Amino acid sequence: MDPFEKLKKITNIIPFKGLIRPLYLPLLKKVKHNYYTNNLNKSGAEVLIRASKVLDKAGVFHWLEFGTLLGIVRDGKLIKHDIDIDLGVFIEDFSDDIISSFEEAGFTYKHGFMIEDGSGREQTFSFHNINVDLFYFHKESNNLHCHIFGMNKDTTRFIRQINTISSGFKQIEFEQTLFNIPKDEKRRLIDTYGEDYTTPIKDWHTPTAALNSELINKQVVYL
Repeated sequence: MDPFEKLKKITNIIPFKGLIRPLYLPLLKKVKHNYYTNNLNKSGAEVLIRASKVLDKAGVFHWLEFGTLLGIVRDGKLIKHDIDIDLGVFIEDFSDDIISSFEEAGFTYKHGFMIEDGSGREQTFSFHNINVDLFYFHKESNNLHCHIFGMNKDTTRFIRQINTISSGFKQIEFEQTLFNIPKDEKRRLIDTYGEDYTTPIKDWHTPTAALNSELINKQVVYL
């Protein structure tokens, strides 16, 4: 089990946790970031390939997204200071079989989120304590959008819709493995990271800084 999940269960029984949270949360956030970054640097490519094979076997079309797409397109590798792996799938391909497919391959299902009306989803799986996030995209004509379930300082969730333009997909080779990416990968990256996406920014945080996005005022359902 993820050591921070264990810590969370332990601290949940501490009286007045809400009062002491501001004292330990900044340090805990930094420690967690370093832990997940180190894991990704060691085994990220292996976990990415493994996750892609799971979805291939399940017959689910998928592609590299967000930080994973940015790193492999811009740097030819996963971003050194990233903490997880991001994959896009189409929301019409969602099924409960995706969870069982990942679990059969040794992944742990960590959590999922859904918009109250079912119009948006996100799922997270873990292998070697590396998270793989699945973002479920809607396609309308040449437009794509998905939803990211970010966390406020008070640990409540918010929903941000990420919008982009789609012109189809192509493939890119990474670690002797072919992965799908948006055909116009530059347009995709500019939509989220801006024209200067080629310049690394260590403290970038997509849920609060994505350029082509908007906050959605709907209820989050935990799955």
